[in-house]
Amino acid sequence: MFAAQRMKKRQLHITAQRNGQRADVRIEGVIASWDKANAADVRTAIAGMQAQGVRDAHVYIDSEGGSVFEAKRILAMLRMLPGRITGEGGAVVASAATWLGVMLDEFRVRASTSYMVHKPLAGAEGTEDDLKSALKLIEDITKEYRAAYAKKTGKTEDEIEALWGKGDRWYTGAEAVAEGFVDGLVADRDNEDDEQDVDLFDEEAVARIAACGCPASKLPKARAAINNDEMDIKAMRAMLGMPEGATEAEVVARVNELKQANEQHAAAAVAQRKANVKAILDKAVAERKLTEAHRASFEAKFAAAYDATKAEVEALVAAPELAKETAGAKKEAQAAGRDAWTYDQWATTDLKGLQAMMKKNPDEFQRLYQAKYGKKAKLTA
Repeated sequence: MFAAQRMKKRQLHITAQRNGQRADVRIEGVIASWDKANAADVRTAIAGMQAQGVRDAHVYIDSEGGSVFEAKRILAMLRMLPGRITGEGGAVVASAATWLGVMLDEFRVRASTSYMVHKPLAGAEGTEDDLKSALKLIEDITKEYRAAYAKKTGKTEDEIEALWGKGDRWYTGAEAVAEGFVDGLVADRDNEDDEQDVDLFDEEAVARIAACGCPASKLPKARAAINNDEMDIKAMRAMLGMPEGATEAEVVARVNELKQANEQHAAAAVAQRKANVKAILDKAVAERKLTEAHRASFEAKFAAAYDATKAEVEALVAAPELAKETAGAKKEAQAAGRDAWTYDQWATTDLKGLQAMMKKNPDEFQRLYQAKYGKKAKLTA
């Protein structure tokens, strides 16, 4: 078993239902022994939606982690759908659940989600050969996780190794965004009384996450902490790591401090992402992969899908250097290697130059035009 073995067990439950042209999937609990849950029913539901033309899925993950092998089976099930698979995190996304998140096309969390990464864990027994085999397996799994996290965050594999080398690394959702593990935050809802408010979780969820070893500073906010009449002050002291003598006012003040810190982390994450986008686009413009005219459209694309847009920009090829103006249209057309350009290269790279050629060097223009369209252009004086 490769799992977050110290975590309090919560039975895995997965559901899948159609929502228009999208499959909505919920994954809740410890990712283990899925066949004992409802694996066949979920696969059947997704296969049925696929047959009806559903391509995309949105996945809600609230999980303490669990078996990496079960996580792989769940991902394979999700990939039965051929379209875009996005997701969002609930109160906790930890261990194998984080790997599942980074393997989706886009994954977001709440600002106060408790997010934890660590090296895959293993338990083994048996003969010498059994232990050698188990060691090779955990080495391969660790290598796979390290590569996946490095690719998602933009860090090197050595940086990932250093990051998790001392054990569990807990983050708030905003910190997970800043580190690059997730693509952004789920937008808060306006109605604070909504039972499904994205940034508040019940006391049971917070206590369960605390039992997983999450430090108090990384715990999500409990809904009870906002309602003083219903707050269990003793439980809140324990969850926040405060002394037994702390007053209710002191507990509320601490909750407010955590809320403010979460908001600051969220704002910092947004600012950092904006700075990253600017740096990427500045570099692309400097390398002549893009022009300033493209900036606004690419900023919008980054907002919708950061990783995919980053990869798109990095794959762009710099445009050929524009030739300096020289006397004579024919000499201008042949400068800087342009004598080998096709009609399409002129049209996409230097349309004004192509238009000038049409007037000043019509023979060359006709040659390129005929090579493109199979006939001569009708030129007028």
